[in-house]
Amino acid sequence: MFTFTKKTDYALLALCYLATESTERLTGPREIAQRYEIPAELLAKVMQTLAKRQLILSVPGPTGGYRLGREAAKISIAEIVEATDGPLAIAQCWEEAGLDGCQQSRNCHLRGPLAQIQEQMAEILRQMTLADLLTPEPLRGRRFVNTLPLVMAQK
Repeated sequence: MFTFTKKTDYALLALCYLATESTERLTGPREIAQRYEIPAELLAKVMQTLAKRQLILSVPGPTGGYRLGREAAKISIAEIVEATDGPLAIAQCWEEAGLDGCQQSRNCHLRGPLAQIQEQMAEILRQMTLADLLTPEPLRGRRFVNTLPLVMAQK
């Protein structure tokens, strides 16, 4: 099942928090961690990663902290996922090791059909921005069945 890792979840939460703050205000990871009740140490590491990728700016010192590196509308979800988890890949053959990393590559006929899913998922994540997460669309009366996000039923 495709799912974001905790690092990506925490990165998305932190970036949304920073996006709602003043561009002049610096925010520390502890403040964000307390707000979302997540581990401050892991969030601090995630934020260091985001700063290295220039998605956020880091200001060191006792009064330092973080703020967005650019407008929320100019930060794609794909950039965030790639910063925290590496290249977008729904199967091993799309990871950095490529076909060499997959034991079934010689006999597999799934790569072609799965390529469509891979490409569409990547395109959606490239087009969606951090700003889009700040004003989420309602589920319009739908709920997740059996907690599987791809199987949705009308209320």
